[in-house]
Amino acid sequence: MRRWTMAPAALLLASCGPTDPREARIDNIHDLAEAEADAIEDASGNEAGRIRAEAEALEQQAATINGFEAARLQARAEGLREEAQIVARQGKARARAVRDKARADVSAIRAE
Repeated sequence: MRRWTMAPAALLLASCGPTDPREARIDNIHDLAEAEADAIEDASGNEAGRIRAEAEALEQQAATINGFEAARLQARAEGLREEAQIVARQGKARARAVRDKARADVSAIRAE
């Protein structure tokens, strides 16, 4: 009895996919690009987070001391925060480039 209840669901799912090979290629391009862009954004987010944590540790260390050493640590922490912002922007730009390339590839396929 169970087989009969699952059969309509399997047929329904099979009918949802693209039947045209060109549409299948387009879906594949979109899926791969989205996965790559997400991986790029995740990696840059993780790297930026690591850099921010390092900057926070330097600031905490600077708060416990005085003088030139504290100023030096503060300057390094500020530089790390700026680097984290750049890493995050770079990741977003790279992900956007991957998505833009996928859109261009899809346009080229549709123009064929």
